[in-house]
Amino acid sequence: MEKIALLGTFPKDGLRQMEEACRGRYELVLCTKPEEVPRAKGAAYVVLRGIPIGPAELDILGPEVKLYHRWGVGYDTVDVEEAGRRGIPVAISTGVNAQAVAELAVLLMLAGERRLFDLEKRARQGAAWKEDITDDCYLLSGKRVGLLGLGNIGGRVCGMVRSFGAEVSYYDPFRAAPQRERELGVTYLSFEEVIAGSDIVSLHLPLMQSTHHIIGAETFRNMKPTALLVNTARGGIVDTDALVAALEQGEIWGAALDTTEEEPLPADHPLFRMDRVIVLPHAGGSTRDLNAGMVACILRNIRTVEEGGRLERRFLANAAFFDGP
Repeated sequence: MEKIALLGTFPKDGLRQMEEACRGRYELVLCTKPEEVPRAKGAAYVVLRGIPIGPAELDILGPEVKLYHRWGVGYDTVDVEEAGRRGIPVAISTGVNAQAVAELAVLLMLAGERRLFDLEKRARQGAAWKEDITDDCYLLSGKRVGLLGLGNIGGRVCGMVRSFGAEVSYYDPFRAAPQRERELGVTYLSFEEVIAGSDIVSLHLPLMQSTHHIIGAETFRNMKPTALLVNTARGGIVDTDALVAALEQGEIWGAALDTTEEEPLPADHPLFRMDRVIVLPHAGGSTRDLNAGMVACILRNIRTVEEGGRLERRFLANAAFFDGP
């Protein structure tokens, strides 16, 4: 019986479903801390959620590993190139949590523009006066939402915000086909044009060398002073120090973040002391009703590898190492 190692912290319901699906077919080993990784040696398949995998971990787990698979879609904590050089594919759960992240992105837009948590705090204080807050609130209707990235998540966000009456533009290094742009009702612009012309800038890019701190001091200077930044992608896309400075200097209006460079942020971080700022603990892709789809996707890809098949390119984070001639 081959072994599947689960490295990191997993939702309780997700673990239960994985155990049920693997019973009698795979042996499961759960390692919740980085120092426990050696216990996973001998595993044929490794599922990752939170524990970074670099050359040292690849050495520990050894060449027996046939597949590394993320519980989710982000792969910035995995050295995908080194794994590829060693002939080991790294897969992601493409599309499984797209709806959940898209919904949270739109929720953050609405909560940010309407200053939901400031109003909720005022209510908890037993105060009726709210006009100082509502006079600084905005509708989503009639605004221009600028998407950086138009993949599975960005496309869903587009449809949702247009239903609220928003106009949508986007930038993606891989421009969508004209038919998809027409279907979504979205306008392609340059990165600079999206940044300068958007009332809300929403990030839907992977974190890699080319996108690290792509949102920085110069970007903030070019944004509207009434703009809201929404990040449900990866924290490292945004220069946190530059964001704090931009908010302090009034270069942008606010920020709604599901992810930050440092996770979790320390309780005394300046972002927590700012008005018009929402910070969540990276929860966008996690809901109870996603667990079944996540387990099914991961086990489907594991069985494809087990049977000697080839994974679809959309699931591979290091596909370039496995493309045929």
